[in-house]
Amino acid sequence: MRLMAKAVSTVLIAGIVVAGASAANSETTVTIASGRPGGLYHPVAGAICKLLNQRTDEHGITCTVGFGVGSVANIEAMRDGKVSLAMGQSDIHRDAVNGTGPFADAGPFEAMRSLASLFVEQLTVVARRDRNIAALEDLKGKRLNPSVPGSGQYVLMQQLLEAEGFAPGDVEIVTEYDASDEAEALCNGEYDAFSLAVGHPSPLITEAAAACNIVLVPVEGPTVEQIITGEPLYTTSEAPADTYRNVQDAVPGLGLSATLVATDEIDPDVAYEITKALFEGLDRLREASPIFRSLSAEQMANEGLTAPLHEGAARYYSEAGLR
Repeated sequence: MRLMAKAVSTVLIAGIVVAGASAANSETTVTIASGRPGGLYHPVAGAICKLLNQRTDEHGITCTVGFGVGSVANIEAMRDGKVSLAMGQSDIHRDAVNGTGPFADAGPFEAMRSLASLFVEQLTVVARRDRNIAALEDLKGKRLNPSVPGSGQYVLMQQLLEAEGFAPGDVEIVTEYDASDEAEALCNGEYDAFSLAVGHPSPLITEAAAACNIVLVPVEGPTVEQIITGEPLYTTSEAPADTYRNVQDAVPGLGLSATLVATDEIDPDVAYEITKALFEGLDRLREASPIFRSLSAEQMANEGLTAPLHEGAARYYSEAGLR
């Protein structure tokens, strides 16, 4: 399984190498704010760009990939006009549209538009097996890396801890490690657990499982059930059995969609071509990575889209019979 995950990561990252290859001949360049090295957003954005750039001669659009900290920072970059498109969690996109949560000070982002849901992310807690963390309540008194501030997974984990009744200081929060160092830091004992919202298989979790003995902590119970019941964007999810070394059983978690958004300033023809490239290349994406099998084409076009649908995406979905 480790070899499969490594191969998946390599195939997706190959898309980044191609991204921007035809920039000199393009009429329009779009940039996707993605994620940090070691996560899935960056290679997924690269794979989408590869699909788009393979047809640059036809539509005149070149796609490039930008690194990002996470959902919140990606939306802020798009709002500031620094990038054309952004990847992020559907709940964070909802907050941006409504001007709530981390966007309360900035106010509603009325220009934001949805293009597609991409895959299911699962809030996953990874712990060293020797730290005796078998359930969420066992995090009390432990050191946790909930990702970096500015990421949607950081916000979601903080919300979960509060909902579970943890008081400030019950869990020691550690945030100074980059995603590329999180597995090594866990195995070196720099903290006891880390959390992330990710599609499975995750190269980062695969790396941690290869370096030390880990467990995936079930994200379940009455509080999680209440969160899912109260918010239709959330759903039950699980990391499949035998996805990672020494993790033989399926592990439940809190699921939500990773989505791709733009603004209404993006030309409808450009949004149309981006959406078309994604869906016409979906079979190739699914061959490259299992994460693209977590949603059907109909779900990608209809579920988890918390911002109004972009005019160009709506046109493609109508033509394809997806809406």
